[in-house]
Amino acid sequence: MNSYRLVAALALLAGAGGLTAAFALQDKAPEKVPAKASAEKMSPAMAELMAKWDAFMKPGPEHKVLEPLVGKWTTHVKWWMDPAAPPEESDGTGEVKWIMEGRYLQESHKGTSMGKPFEGMGLVGFDNMKKKYVSTWIDNMGTGITTSQGMYDAAKKTISYTTEGLDPTMTKYVPMRIVDTFVDANTFKMEMYGPDKSGKEFQSMEILYKRVK
Repeated sequence: MNSYRLVAALALLAGAGGLTAAFALQDKAPEKVPAKASAEKMSPAMAELMAKWDAFMKPGPEHKVLEPLVGKWTTHVKWWMDPAAPPEESDGTGEVKWIMEGRYLQESHKGTSMGKPFEGMGLVGFDNMKKKYVSTWIDNMGTGITTSQGMYDAAKKTISYTTEGLDPTMTKYVPMRIVDTFVDANTFKMEMYGPDKSGKEFQSMEILYKRVK
């Protein structure tokens, strides 16, 4: 746990007195004060906040939903700039692994795009406070950081995200959505949808993941 974030949270709850107590607890941490002794010195309000923080930081069943994504993959990408034109298609590779004790998935992807080398990296997790899946994405074909939030549909085995992306004119960000589908144990699909030049939604991307066995 980030001790500075915890100290700030405790201070907000307890005021100036809480700040003094929080820093006192932080100073004693290196001395390995027994958990029971530390708990006895906490006010009831601080102990309650600690319990809430402990629940907030723990991976839960929602994180387990992401487990099928772990592994190495081959990818086939279809990308449409114009819904009336055929897509650009390319192949690539990807790897997904847990980081930070099962709290987040980290994805790395390599391939080609428009005849140029492509490299991307993403993070996915479940925010226990928002009760939503959250993700970020960066790659070498832009300078922005894409952020998304989504919900899981167990019946459809999909996570549907809302996000923003560049419009076809490359002049502004517009609302977009992403649908991730757990097809089977060895197949995963990502679909992205956004507005065309008239504002009508169309599918702008599809990535089909096949597990490397």
